[in-house]
Amino acid sequence: MNEQPNPGSVRSRSDQPSAKNHALLAYWPALLVGLAGLALSSLLLWTRQAQESASEQARVHHELSAIRTRLEAVAQATFSPTLGLEAMIQLDAGISNARFEALAGRVVKLLPQVRSSVAAPDDVARYVYPLAGNQAVLNLDYRSIPVQYQQILDARRLGRPLLVGPVQLVQGGQGIIQRTPIFLPTAASPELDKQAAYWGVISVVADLSRFVDASGLGEHKNLRLALYQTQADQRSIAAPVWSEASLAQQTGSVIQFVQMPGAVWALAAAPIAPLSGGASPSSLKFAAEITASVLASTALAMLAALLVYRRRLLQAQNLAMSNEVQQRAQSQSELQAAQTRFRSLAEISADWVWEQDEQLRFSFISRLADEHGQHNPQRLLGRFRWDSPNLSAGIDWDGHRAVLARHEAFRDFEYSHLDDAGQLRYVSISGTPVFDTEGKFKGYRGTGRDISAARRAEAALRQSEQDLTLAHDHLQAVLDAALEFSIIATDLEGRIGLFNRGAEQMLGYAEAEMLGHTPALIHLQGEIEARAAELSESHGRRVEGFEAFVLQAREHGIETRIWTYIRKDGSHLEVSLTVSCLQDSDGHASGYLGIARDITAQRRAERELVTLNAGLESRVEQRTAELSRTLETLKQAQMELLRAEKMAALGSLVAGIAHELNTPLGNCLTTASTLHDLTQQTRRNFEGGQMRRSVLDAYLNDADIACSILLRSMSTANELVAHFKQVSVDQTTAQRRQFGLLSVVDDVLSLLRPRLRKAGIALEVKADQSRDLDSFPGPLGQVLTNLVMNAVLHAFDGESASTPLLSIRTEALPVAKEDSEATEFLLVVEDNGVGMSSEVKRRAFDPFFTTKMGHGGTGLGLNIVYNIVTGILGGQIELHSEPKMGSRFTLRIPYTAPQLKGADKLD
Repeated sequence: MNEQPNPGSVRSRSDQPSAKNHALLAYWPALLVGLAGLALSSLLLWTRQAQESASEQARVHHELSAIRTRLEAVAQATFSPTLGLEAMIQLDAGISNARFEALAGRVVKLLPQVRSSVAAPDDVARYVYPLAGNQAVLNLDYRSIPVQYQQILDARRLGRPLLVGPVQLVQGGQGIIQRTPIFLPTAASPELDKQAAYWGVISVVADLSRFVDASGLGEHKNLRLALYQTQADQRSIAAPVWSEASLAQQTGSVIQFVQMPGAVWALAAAPIAPLSGGASPSSLKFAAEITASVLASTALAMLAALLVYRRRLLQAQNLAMSNEVQQRAQSQSELQAAQTRFRSLAEISADWVWEQDEQLRFSFISRLADEHGQHNPQRLLGRFRWDSPNLSAGIDWDGHRAVLARHEAFRDFEYSHLDDAGQLRYVSISGTPVFDTEGKFKGYRGTGRDISAARRAEAALRQSEQDLTLAHDHLQAVLDAALEFSIIATDLEGRIGLFNRGAEQMLGYAEAEMLGHTPALIHLQGEIEARAAELSESHGRRVEGFEAFVLQAREHGIETRIWTYIRKDGSHLEVSLTVSCLQDSDGHASGYLGIARDITAQRRAERELVTLNAGLESRVEQRTAELSRTLETLKQAQMELLRAEKMAALGSLVAGIAHELNTPLGNCLTTASTLHDLTQQTRRNFEGGQMRRSVLDAYLNDADIACSILLRSMSTANELVAHFKQVSVDQTTAQRRQFGLLSVVDDVLSLLRPRLRKAGIALEVKADQSRDLDSFPGPLGQVLTNLVMNAVLHAFDGESASTPLLSIRTEALPVAKEDSEATEFLLVVEDNGVGMSSEVKRRAFDPFFTTKMGHGGTGLGLNIVYNIVTGILGGQIELHSEPKMGSRFTLRIPYTAPQLKGADKLD
């Protein structure tokens, strides 16, 4: 069976597209809400992005303002030394190297980014600190370097500092340089004449990398920063100074202009993009908001309106915040500049700054207080001023505290204290009360000044005034007491202004009679004219009147000359007048002072003395001739006595030799006669035939004994004669030759031993000198003879308890460094006799002095010794003697005697 199709089912299939469309149309509110949600979500996304961008811009502006403030502060601190140097140079019209190094050195130590400071008067670098490493800069003429000189010309043309950078530094790295022209004030105009008053330029070089580090530009991890120069309009960016060159042109970068000391630079900043690789919290939050907006399409419209409102509110807040940030940055910049100026002025000011809190305790004291107070100011922080150490007594602290309690300003309150060195210092302070915005008292702020120098100067001035008054009184008293001197003072024209009492007594005039007159009134006109003519001839111009008295004093300061004064009664006085030129404090002549002394009696005495001297000269010449003749007679007598002494010494030797020869010659005679008798007897026995062997043997023994006696006696006599011959020849001829010292000693002592044995004096000889002498043996022997005979005659008088002993010895002297061998030796003659008193020892070598006058002494023995040793032998002699301690003669004799004038042979 065939089934018919169901019309309903057929309609259902044919209507499916239209149903779907209808269903879609039925969901049009949902679609509309979805579209509205999408639109609101898009609007929300755009709004949040704009909000984030505005917030980011505000954050960057805020951080960049802080960075700019710090950069300006560091720049002001880095280049602030030029303010102190400029003020110092303008004040003193220059600067010394010590002051330059003191200020520049302090800056370099405190600011590590500052490399060097250079002061160039007349554009030539005369002062450089530090000099180490910068020697090439010293005395550099900037005009020889076009680039740097153009910078100096630009700064000079602008009349203010000019900051240049970056500059490639010779020492390595990059730097920035500030050129500051210095102009001195002139008296013609209160303003600076920048052409006529130009002094030079000061250059401060800072290391760019250290400057950047000090400014904190490299410390920001979330910002990219760059620093640029600006064009002449100071609003267009020019060449980069530091970091990225293209940062300023990038989208989203923020630019602020920095007021540098000498330039306007631009500071650019841009935020660093977040790292990729995950969804940020903000993107998740955006997704959540979009989802919420799709689910709540109705709320989206209200939320959109709310967001729009919120966006506008945030924009307004961001704008207000940005304005507030800029205002705060500007205020901070002005405050920093004011602090920099204040610190610069405090550095060069003689005052210091202090602050007290509301309890009147010190809360701040500037650094200079320690320089003026000589103690550490930190010890005073938290203490009252009247608790300062070592305060002086007598200060009205109660009145000062009363002023402070009333919160009143005060000026020039002074007190004193002892510094750490124990020196009294005076301090003057001024202060003003400080109140907050609500009028609440917060303390005091003021300045202090060390006025010790002023107080000492005042004390010195008072003392000087007292001394001046005292000196004036003393001077007046001296003038009044100088009655023996005439003191007259005149002005430059010669008018008398001072006429002391001495002048009144000397001249007979009263002071009132002479005031206003010239000194010509008391002088001889002829003397004045003669002196004027003399000065006219010597100076080549006409000199007359009062100038004749004072010309030499005006040129040389003082002149002393003899003049004739005319007294009031007409009598004349001869005076020694000293004229001095008086000067004022500026060194200009202000008058003349004449001091005269009456020398009339002195001149009269001098003339009498001249007359007396003329008579005395003839008498002196006559007496001199007589004395000369007497002296010649004495010299001849002395020579005769010396010869007599020498012959007496030889005579003494002859007597001794004769005595010594008697014994050996007597023995010879006795033996010879005995031998002659024995020989005659033996001959008779031989001729008579009675010769026996025993008789012949006895005769031969006796003959042998007699011959021995004869030989020994003749040998002794021969030796004595030989010694005497040598001594007599040496002493009579005084011939120079080479000889051994021991031979001379033996010759002399062989002749003197009989005298020594007769006197009972033991002899000790230690003359072991082996080196020959080139000298005079005769005079040397005579010296030994005189010394031995002097000891025999004077040293032993029988009072000595010990055995008389005479010692002769030699001693070697050390060899000098410049000599190969010794040039001198010592010959010592010493006895253990009675010695000498100090008076006898002092006169021992004087001629004709003897303690045995009339008992065989002539007083010439030791004088001859002294003359021979110091003259012919060229040596020295010393005498050491004490009573009852014996005497010692020490002769220092050269091995080679000096050459004598004339021949070496002396009579």
